Amino acid sequence: MKLTTTARHFEASPDLIQHAETRFRRLKRYFDNILNVNIIMTVEKFRHIAEVNVHVNGHDFTAKEESEDMKLSIDKSAKDLERQIKKFKGKLISNHKKSKKTESPWESIIRSGSIGTESGIELLEQIPRDIYDYSVEEAIIVMENENRDFILFNNKDSGKLNLAYKRPDGHYGVIETLRSE
Repeated sequence: MKLTTTARHFEASPDLIQHAETRFRRLKRYFDNILNVNIIMTVEKFRHIAEVNVHVNGHDFTAKEESEDMKLSIDKSAKDLERQIKKFKGKLISNHKKSKKTESPWESIIRSGSIGTESGIELLEQIPRDIYDYSVEEAIIVMENENRDFILFNNKDSGKLNLAYKRPDGHYGVIETLRSE
């Protein structure tokens, strides 16, 4: 997360800058994929204005608050952004549930001690699983929000079954199934 602070019409104290950075770094607890945070602090007579722009994977959030104290303006802006980000995350999750396919595959749980034995594998249980329709970007955002290493999804763009995963180098990989025709 890249934080940029700008002070207009006054000299910002290191304490004020530290307060702003600390307050906006807390936004990561609501959404991990925050790329940029631009904080613009302006003083116009008795008006202390804090304008904050947050960029998250193709989405921008903006908050502008004013009061008689800059720290209070910063705190109000942070609360407004928290509300916006929570609402955005909620929409992602609700869209995630709405795009569910009707046909559900099953996950088979296999006892680990039965692998490689003469009697073969022992099936413990089968659990129904849902596969959702996402674009690659949406799947990666959901995977990161749910703190998972991989996600199996139907690609909205290609209509094929895909597997997105987090690579050891920190990047993402996507495996797309071949369509047999």
